[in-house]
Amino acid sequence: MIYITVIQSELRYFPAGRNAMRVQGLARWTMAYVAAAYVSFLLGQAVLLTGKTFPMAGLSSPWTLAAVHLFTIGWLTLLMLGALGQFLPVITASAPRGHGFYLAGLFLMAGGLLAMEIGFLTLERGTLWLPLGGSAVLLGVLLDLAALLPLLFHARPLPFAARFVAAALGGLLVTLAMGISLALGLTRPEIYAHATLGQLFTAGLVAHLAAGVGAWFTLTAMGVSYKLLAMFSLAPEDRGALGKAVLGLTAGGFGLALLGSLLPLLTGWRVPWLTWGGWAAAGLGGLFYLVDMVLLFRQRKRRNLELNSVFAGWALMAFGVSGVALLAASLDPGLVPAALYLYLLGWLSGLGLSQLYKIVPFLTWVERYGRQLGRGPVPRVQDLVDEGRARPWFVLYFVAVFLAAIFLTAGAGAGFLLGQAVALLASAMIGREIWRSRYGAPAVEHGERRVMVHG
Repeated sequence: MIYITVIQSELRYFPAGRNAMRVQGLARWTMAYVAAAYVSFLLGQAVLLTGKTFPMAGLSSPWTLAAVHLFTIGWLTLLMLGALGQFLPVITASAPRGHGFYLAGLFLMAGGLLAMEIGFLTLERGTLWLPLGGSAVLLGVLLDLAALLPLLFHARPLPFAARFVAAALGGLLVTLAMGISLALGLTRPEIYAHATLGQLFTAGLVAHLAAGVGAWFTLTAMGVSYKLLAMFSLAPEDRGALGKAVLGLTAGGFGLALLGSLLPLLTGWRVPWLTWGGWAAAGLGGLFYLVDMVLLFRQRKRRNLELNSVFAGWALMAFGVSGVALLAASLDPGLVPAALYLYLLGWLSGLGLSQLYKIVPFLTWVERYGRQLGRGPVPRVQDLVDEGRARPWFVLYFVAVFLAAIFLTAGAGAGFLLGQAVALLASAMIGREIWRSRYGAPAVEHGERRVMVHG
């Protein structure tokens, strides 16, 4: 019901409803995806505060699995697919298409996620909610891909950022296929041979993580950040040999790690050097990516960065710290949960939050005022936001996530819950600022006063 309400609010909002449909270059349902994703983000953090998830319960507990998939499917996947509906047309210089596919995909993914959540929480009963929900999510993704893949096909040879996205979409399909296989193994283990079932929950789980957290999330975030950070900071988009090395090492590395983890499941062969070599290559690609991001910011022409670019830098810092933690986890496996937490909530979620703070007002500005250019005064995109009011909440969010990761490393459950509670509060307030940028009235500077005007 929450997701249906989100879509209804978008239908009411559009100016100008039908007129906005005719604004060239706008994807119709991007904002609905973003809003539904944000709801999942807040719900996922709220579930962490129940005390029924890790670290209070095991990593494989039903509540932990429910929370993880609220983040991975409900938040990050919906956010990324919704953003790609607008982002891919931009980087391939083509018009958005498949609006109907996108709407149907949103309903299927939201409904499928709800079924999966029920399945996780009734896991001991062996219900079919989990594989049925996963199948609905897969069908929703396929509908979205029916709208996205033609854009990539007709844009060949692909621009730099689009190559990351193309590789990431392949990782998304593998992630969902492995997820459904794992769901069937949990709910209907009798359909697998005993040896196959054992491989499924070892090699198959590694493949699920490599394809999802690695290929799908990481490559998408890299491709989007290369385009958006260069655009918003006025830096060169051509990243040269270093950028090509980032793409080759990360995409190739995740591919090798995925292949190495799937071989035991598909053939019974174990090739450990393939898996570890793939992870090492992907890690080196991540290091090169951070170096290239530093160079990108140094090459920028915009001296005074806007808030979205500033806190993208904080997210990049979380990416670096989580990478070091994952490397250290080879010596101390106890660091893995904290590293993944920082990776998901610090790097991926932090980057998503920072860029939403720019993307939502920008698209809102286009919808409201794009056709008024040259016909009279219009506000700036920055007049739709109040950076001074939003900045403390971004600082609080990142500080809380870093502290929660430190407490998680130390095994201090109470400290982790406190940090997570603060992160949830900050997330809600950031969401309020993003909401205001879309549904509020813009502020326009007059001397030293800010007054609100209605567009």
